Amino acid sequence: MRVSSEVAEQEYEDLQALEYEGAQHRLFAWQIGCLFGLLIAFLWSGFSVVLAENLTIRWGADLWFWVNMAYTALVVLGISVFLFPFSYYGGYVLEHHYGLSNQTVGDWSGDYLKSVLMNLVIASVLVSVLYAFLRWIPEIWWWVGTGFYIAFSLLFSFLAPVVILPLFNPFEPLEDGALEERVRSVVASAGITLSGVYCWGVEEKTNTANAAFVGVGKTKRIILSDTLLKAYSDEEILAVVAHEAGHCRNRDMMRLMGVHAGFALAGFYVVDLFLHGLIRWVGLSSISDIAGAPLFFFGVILFSMCMMPVANGYSRRREFAADAYAVEAMGSAEALVSALEKLSRQNLSVREPKRWVEWFLHSHPSLKRRVERARLRAAELASG
Repeated sequence: MRVSSEVAEQEYEDLQALEYEGAQHRLFAWQIGCLFGLLIAFLWSGFSVVLAENLTIRWGADLWFWVNMAYTALVVLGISVFLFPFSYYGGYVLEHHYGLSNQTVGDWSGDYLKSVLMNLVIASVLVSVLYAFLRWIPEIWWWVGTGFYIAFSLLFSFLAPVVILPLFNPFEPLEDGALEERVRSVVASAGITLSGVYCWGVEEKTNTANAAFVGVGKTKRIILSDTLLKAYSDEEILAVVAHEAGHCRNRDMMRLMGVHAGFALAGFYVVDLFLHGLIRWVGLSSISDIAGAPLFFFGVILFSMCMMPVANGYSRRREFAADAYAVEAMGSAEALVSALEKLSRQNLSVREPKRWVEWFLHSHPSLKRRVERARLRAAELASG
């Protein structure tokens, strides 16, 4: 009876995970479709030109950089307002329906407002600098723009654990001294220097669990969610840490940064062709006119969507490599497999998604394939 009960429980969890993932995918498709429609309507209706002209009249043509920043901030704010129902449904309604969130409407709204304000600042700076390159060096802006984008990303990664992430969840030094020592040992064996091991306070907001290396250089640290620390054994936690250490040992951050740099270069070049090919169709004479920014956004998003399977495929390869390192570091696959299975249940992940879904949308391999690969690696190590 107990076995049949466990089977029924697993079937129910799998069904819930499939429903949750399906709802997320439908929401994603609707959101992208509405965003494209909004950008097209904003541009072809003439509202984009009117907004840019009014800001220029108000501030003067000489202050074009600040005009561009204000334009970008207003557009991002407008998009956030227009897409708010999708954000609310995906971030609050769905998460509560499937028992993943503990937030009140007020708490969720506060986090949403902070994320919108952060997006306003980031987008305003990034887009305004790129449009400055479009104005100053239109022939090679996409080369220089790629360099700036990578530098900006590194700065963001450096600041994230000390400035940005604490805005949403608190960080406290790990209180379990014995566990911290074992975590540091696993990390040190991978040749990694940390600034600290932190407990990531997420329990008041979510029932999911996670762990990650965050930061760059002096801000590099490992964060372990309190939901992970309370529900997992020390061996399971160490296996998760070893997986993250595997990413660092394999220099996956540098690898992925190189891949993203290549994508950014190709993407900006495609956007350059896009702007040159279409800018006159919307009544603008220069690709550096901020009123044409919806074309810029449209090109970036479209290119990103096309490249998503390639980026996710490479990411899945790096996840397999990090799993292999974790098996080697732990001496067996059992702790990692146990942790992965728990994380899959707790985070309501589909154990074996359809291959086309995994190919297109998933940055991590399916649980089934990760478990198979981990056990195969353990068998290879045992056989010598």
